[in-house]
Amino acid sequence: MARGSESKQRRKAARAEQRAKAAEAEGDLNEFDAPIEEDTSGDDDPAMPMPPGQKQAADDAAAEAAAAAASARKKQKKKKRTTAQQQQQQRHAVQPVKKEEGIKTLPLVFLFLLTATTVLPAMFYVSDKFGAIIQKNHIMGSIGHRLGIGPSPKKRVVSFYEKHDPDKLDEVPNILSKYYGDYPKLVKRLERKYGDYGYFLNWEKDEAPMTLAFDKLETTRTYLFEQWNRYAPQFAKTATRNMKHNFTFLYKKGRKVFVKQIWPHLEPLFGVPDEKAARAQKRKDAAAAASAKP
Repeated sequence: MARGSESKQRRKAARAEQRAKAAEAEGDLNEFDAPIEEDTSGDDDPAMPMPPGQKQAADDAAAEAAAAAASARKKQKKKKRTTAQQQQQQRHAVQPVKKEEGIKTLPLVFLFLLTATTVLPAMFYVSDKFGAIIQKNHIMGSIGHRLGIGPSPKKRVVSFYEKHDPDKLDEVPNILSKYYGDYPKLVKRLERKYGDYGYFLNWEKDEAPMTLAFDKLETTRTYLFEQWNRYAPQFAKTATRNMKHNFTFLYKKGRKVFVKQIWPHLEPLFGVPDEKAARAQKRKDAAAAASAKP
């Protein structure tokens, strides 16, 4: 039932109840003799009185209609709320990232197969020629030698030529770059040519880090002594000379006391200190073993 019809029925029921009460109060009017009042609330149809039996049915129908309307309103609100939640979820939902299409590899593979048979032989030919030029001109050896990569017998070669052929000292960088990475071959040729065998023994130790460090310290010491002797006043030089003499004397005395009196007690615990003492110890052990034999 429509919402306006429900209101109309309620108003009619209310007017009928008022008329019945008024008739009972006056005593001379029954429920059918009461005058019909016009509806001034916007309803053009005259209000019709209802029989007493239909009043309860009308009220029940009105209540059912009101309950149905309320249920319909709740369902509509729930539907609107669900729709709003779905829309909000759709707004906040993470859109799937479209996968970007990369470079298609299949056409590249076919292109490589078509061109490799002609391009690769040409590349091999060019690389062989380029490698031969580099090897002939010793380019890589020159770069490695100039950058100081790896040990180099430069000191021995320079001193060797100073001893046997000073005219070739200017050619030492070219010779070292030519034999870069194959220095044993250079050593054999120089020893065979000039007949000086054994000159390059242990040349690798010349480039050892500790050897270079000690050489640098010795060079620095020599430079400082030269500057001291040149610019220091005479009294400072005399004091320095006396201090050096005294410290040298104390060192010698202390070493002699240590070797003769202290070291014999420490030798069984720490072993022999040098090659000379090691040989002496071997002789002692051999003598002790010989005397122990029956």
